[in-house]
Amino acid sequence: MSGKRQELLTRLERYYRELGWPVERGHESVVHASGPGGVTWIGMAVVPEDLGSEDFESRLVEASEQRMPRGELCPLELLPSEECAIELRGVLDRLGLSERGHVEVYSIAA
Repeated sequence: MSGKRQELLTRLERYYRELGWPVERGHESVVHASGPGGVTWIGMAVVPEDLGSEDFESRLVEASEQRMPRGELCPLELLPSEECAIELRGVLDRLGLSERGHVEVYSIAA
């Protein structure tokens, strides 16, 4: 795992833990957090090599379609490294994910 990906995952984990939510690691770039009301939050770290990966778009769509036990879509929070944030937003636009209310892109500065 790249150092940058690990840094982003650590930030996501720390953020959710500071909210008092239990966190579990998923796929190498994903964490799952159990929030209030049984909401499962998915945090995904995105680095430039992800955008060049053949399976990135399908992994992104799959993550955006995950549902909680009662059928609601899980909120998906993407934390990209600074150098790929604009390109990630373009991918989300092209896939129609930016129009869905449960997919958000965050910055390290936020």
